[in-house]
Amino acid sequence: MNVVYAEEELEEKLSKAADVSPLHPVVITKFIVGAQEIDVDAVAHQGKLLVHAVSEHVENAGVHSGDATLVLPPFSLNDNDMYRLKTIAEKVATGFKISGPYNMQIIRRPAEDDAEAELKVIECNLRASRSFPFVSKVLGHNFIETATAAITGHQVPSPVDLMAQKRDYTSIKVAQFSWTRLGGADPFLGVGKWSRSSNESCSYIVTEMASTGEVASFGKDIHEAYWASLLSTTGFKVPKVNSGVLIGGDVTKSEMTAIAKQLQNLGFKLYCSSPAVEEYLNTIPYVTAKRITFPTSDKRKLREVFDEFDIQCVINIARSRGQSFTDEDYVARR
Repeated sequence: MNVVYAEEELEEKLSKAADVSPLHPVVITKFIVGAQEIDVDAVAHQGKLLVHAVSEHVENAGVHSGDATLVLPPFSLNDNDMYRLKTIAEKVATGFKISGPYNMQIIRRPAEDDAEAELKVIECNLRASRSFPFVSKVLGHNFIETATAAITGHQVPSPVDLMAQKRDYTSIKVAQFSWTRLGGADPFLGVGKWSRSSNESCSYIVTEMASTGEVASFGKDIHEAYWASLLSTTGFKVPKVNSGVLIGGDVTKSEMTAIAKQLQNLGFKLYCSSPAVEEYLNTIPYVTAKRITFPTSDKRKLREVFDEFDIQCVINIARSRGQSFTDEDYVARR
């Protein structure tokens, strides 16, 4: 799976797809840039909604849901959004006469001039999702128990709106990644990575999520819960105050400015390897970044550079995966 931004990219991706499997068509769909993704886990009986949970993604839509950061209860959805999401869950249950668990992924695209945001169901699966245990724990309701009752028709509980209940805590589920154990893997989150496998009789491509596990934590607010979850993942190290941060990626992304300002305010020293990133960062008021020599093919020299400038953190928000093993953004992420 790939997101295409230009005509020449489309030609490249279609050519690769044809090489992999010339006998099968390519599915092309519209990609909504800058949209938010929402997960709805629900249980229905004979088309009637019994219980549902609305979880909000931190990352924009386009990051695999298994790799995304999930927040429950939602932190930015208003009451109108919550009401419409419940209505969607009810209509889907009625339309398919569902008895049992189902999971929906919904795109939310903000509208201009304070108009109502657009909501689109992009996927609905008639099964329990991997987030069922998470929402059950956070909301204090056993979704699988309710789903079992709905499937068997035995002791079906009355409908309850768990999302209407106010809570004084937040829980966040983050993905656990194992990039360092996978030789050559690009630590880049997107719509899915593809790998080719072939033999004499067939050739196919596989898309999969990159995470190898998940960690969930509770907190009094979104920041405490997120920090607790991050600290619980294997391999995450907190960069020390006044240490170096290597920044790279797409300077057209609005996040670049906010990240640079915040890191500078916290006392970190900013470094980059690209002339374009250096020029961009140094045009931001009160932000100073130094461009450093960045070896891309010698790991020992690269380690020496990290040690010399005390770089303990890398933030790279590139637009796409690296096209070669010497791509600066790819090497920085590795």
